[in-house]
Formats: sequence, structure tokens, C-alpha cells
Amino acid sequence: MTTSSELLQAAAELARLTGQVALRHYRRGALVERKPDGSPVTVADREAERVAREWIARRYPSDGILGEEFGEQAGTSGRRWLLDPIDGTKTFVRGVPL
Repeated sequence: MTTSSELLQAAAELARLTGQVALRHYRRGALVERKPDGSPVTVADREAERVAREWIARRYPSDGILGEEFGEQAGTSGRRWLLDPIDGTKTFVRGVPL
């Protein structure tokens, strides 16, 4: 059984990992596409979520995942990870460091 403290540490590790992925694209003139709802999405958004999903699948294979870019993946553990690696794609694309 995973404790709350272990999950908090895992979430922090995952945040650092996906942050590193996103920063590789920061201020590099990312191509912006539009999702069906009109919101922007970049390679950084998709790559960061893909890396997060792979990490979760290795560490917590029975957990569910709901991500902004790739939708839902059901799990059996009763726990679900919610992913939005770059919250604020518009400011990210503009190079605003917030």
C-alpha cells in the first residue's frame, strides 16, 4: 500500500520530470496547433503528457490516468492521476515565465 507521503514524493518527482521536458521547448518558437475546442496545444504539451503517462505506467501500472491531451486510461486501483503538464499554454508559447 502506498502512503500519502510516498504519493506526494512521487507527484513531486513527476512534476520535476515533466517540467524538464517542457523546458526543452520553452522560448523555442513552438508550433501552436488548435484543439477541436479552439484551445492551443504544442509539442511540449503532448510530449510532457506522454512522458508522464509512461512514468505512471511504470510506477503505478494499475492506476488510471486522465490527461488533457490524450484523454482517459482506465485503472483498477481506485486511484487516478490528472494530467495537465503545461497549465497556461498561451503564456508558455509567449515566453512568459509564470
